[in-house]
Amino acid sequence: MDQKTSSPQRQLELLEALLRLPAGDLKATLDHVGNLVAAATGADKIDAFLYDAGRDSLVAVGTSNQPLSALQRQLGLDVLQISNGGRAVHVYKTGETFMTGRLDLDESELPGVKQALKIKSKLGVPLEIGGKRRGMMMIASLKPDFFTTEDVRFAESVGHWAAVVAHRAELAEQIGRNAVAQARREAAEELVAVVAHDLRNFLGPLSLRVEVMRHRAENERRADDMRDAQAAARTISRLGQLVNDLLDVTRIDQGVFHLQPQLIDLGALTGEIAATLESPQHPIMVRVQEGTRISVAADPARLRQCLENVIANAVQQSPDAAAVSVFVKMRKTQRENDTALVEIIDEGPGIPQDMLPRLFDRYVTGDGRSGGLGLGLYLAKRVAAVHGGDLSVESPPGKGARFMLTLPTTSESA
Repeated sequence: MDQKTSSPQRQLELLEALLRLPAGDLKATLDHVGNLVAAATGADKIDAFLYDAGRDSLVAVGTSNQPLSALQRQLGLDVLQISNGGRAVHVYKTGETFMTGRLDLDESELPGVKQALKIKSKLGVPLEIGGKRRGMMMIASLKPDFFTTEDVRFAESVGHWAAVVAHRAELAEQIGRNAVAQARREAAEELVAVVAHDLRNFLGPLSLRVEVMRHRAENERRADDMRDAQAAARTISRLGQLVNDLLDVTRIDQGVFHLQPQLIDLGALTGEIAATLESPQHPIMVRVQEGTRISVAADPARLRQCLENVIANAVQQSPDAAAVSVFVKMRKTQRENDTALVEIIDEGPGIPQDMLPRLFDRYVTGDGRSGGLGLGLYLAKRVAAVHGGDLSVESPPGKGARFMLTLPTTSESA
């Protein structure tokens, strides 16, 4: 290695150069790191390999801009499968520094590296990025016995700082992606709100016109036209509910989601909703805890919206002839007042485990759900929250789902 400057001086200059690197994308940053290390060491090739789980390989994400690096890419040696072994894989798997000055005699190295690239000296150090071993950095030379023990300490220090710079680049990329996603989401939500308001302006006159057509068909005893008008009215009603959901999302975002609480018999309301949603193909079994009237202070329309969304979701998930079970009961707590609990249990395929953490996010839909924009469960959880309660879910793999709505209770004299 070129010893024209002392090792501390080389290390200081390289460290300063690394810290001056702009926070760009990860590949560009690691390419810069490779070129800086190559200039500081006089090596013929620098690679920053990162592990790619999809290919189970080490991939040279960053490389120095040198002829040997170009040859490596031409030969496909910039992607090293873990199963093939080799010294780069050894450093990554063990986390130990590796150095040799006679790589051509090393039986553990890949033949392509020794024979095609003709590398004689190699110095490899692990890369710990964000507290986790993510890859390794390899410094290579065509000259034999190129490295010294002093170079080992230098390379380990450089590897540490290269990992810090790489982590900074990854964070910058993530922040950039989040900013773009947030901007797109805000623009989309603004557009949705405008469209929803416009749709609502059309739904009123449309609903009225269909009702007039239904009355005319009824008076003239045109049974087919009556059925068509009734079907159209049901479709308009569903569209109106969808528009209301979209507007409710906007109201939540703007903080104008108003409530008009009343004393409600939770068991009676749940039974009424179940009777509306059940069918011969999807029976709904409602069981209310005996011996007590479970009362909650809630906005009737909002609580109905919450329960309808959750129970309707359970009906959609259930196979034909499979019942949806709904339990309304009191749950003892350590607090002064007990909590009302509504459990909705379906016998569907269950919720994929990777979807559970974001099930209550807006616009999230699963493969098993039919239609919809993914707003029902989002709104249900927000309605529960503004009432001082919560909506949660449990879903063992392949065993259906169990939704739990909790609400603070109140006495009849409240």
